[in-house]
Order: sequence, then C-alpha cells, then structure tokens
Amino acid sequence: MTPNFALSLSFDGIRLLHRVSGGWHLVGEVALDNPNLVQELAVLRRTALALDSSGLRTKLLIPNDQIKYLALDGTRVSEDTIYASLDGQTPYAVDELQIDYSRGGGRTYVAAVPKETLAEAEAFAVDNRFGPICFAAVPEPFTFVGEAFFGPTAAALAHLPAGSVIERDDAAVTVIGAA
Repeated sequence: MTPNFALSLSFDGIRLLHRVSGGWHLVGEVALDNPNLVQELAVLRRTALALDSSGLRTKLLIPNDQIKYLALDGTRVSEDTIYASLDGQTPYAVDELQIDYSRGGGRTYVAAVPKETLAEAEAFAVDNRFGPICFAAVPEPFTFVGEAFFGPTAAALAHLPAGSVIERDDAAVTVIGAA
C-alpha cells in the first residue's frame, strides 16, 4: 500500500501534499508560529479528505536537518560497516537511530535519524489526525539515491487493512503543482 498524502515537517511549517500521477500536489501549508495552527491543520485535513475520500494514509517527511547523511566508498559495504560508520557521528547511540541506505555511483549512501525524532513526528501527526503510516525524507542532491525511507509508524496498523505492506517509493517526493 502506498501513502496517498505526505506531511512535510520542518521548523518553518507544515506542508500537506497529495499523490498524483507523476509526483505530488501541494494541498496547503501552515506556519508553525500561526496562532491558529490547530484550526489550520484541521482545514488541511478536511481539504485532503475532499480530494481523496479513501482517507488519509500519510507519509511523514522528516526534515533533512534532523538526519545524518554519510557517503561511504564502494557499493559492497556491509551493514556492520554502515552501522559502525555512524558510531560517534551523532549525539545518539547507533541503536537509537533508524537507518536507511542506498547504493549507486560507486558509493553507499547512509541516512540516519533518531528514533526519538520519528516518535515526535508520529505523535504530532496522530494528534492532528493525519493518518501516519510511514517515515521518509527528501535528501539533498548527491547525498542519497532515491527516497530515504525509515519504515512504518507504530500507528500504521490502525490506518491500513490487515496484512497490508507499505511500499517504499523509488523516487523522493517531488512537488509538481498545486491541488
């Protein structure tokens, strides 16, 4: 199952995107310092449900400033080496990180985010009823191949039919227009 919406989180604001053929459309955005943040998020949610009555199955896009990206030489780097390369690179122990990696162009690209950050993002999305099912990021060019994917949310089972598998997108989210 693929998410039909993406909630892009940043310190500047929240953007809601809707999946369409060939990319994503911007549904709307709300600044974090908006005094009516909760009400504006409810408007975004209602707009989303008007666009797609099947409900919200939302990919949470974690901001890149919360993610440690590394590039290791070679495409045959073992998982043990990937994990070892992260030791001491963040204020977190390696077992406190959710890690993804991709290979291409003679390199292994690593993305790591604190599990604590994922839990906070999920709590925000659950509290505001956005139906979070997975975590991802849109890496800067030349820092990763494709979408950095950090797996399902704890709340995913509540938003998906039994036995559903969340499908990872090959390409990172690209906004191609407005909803």
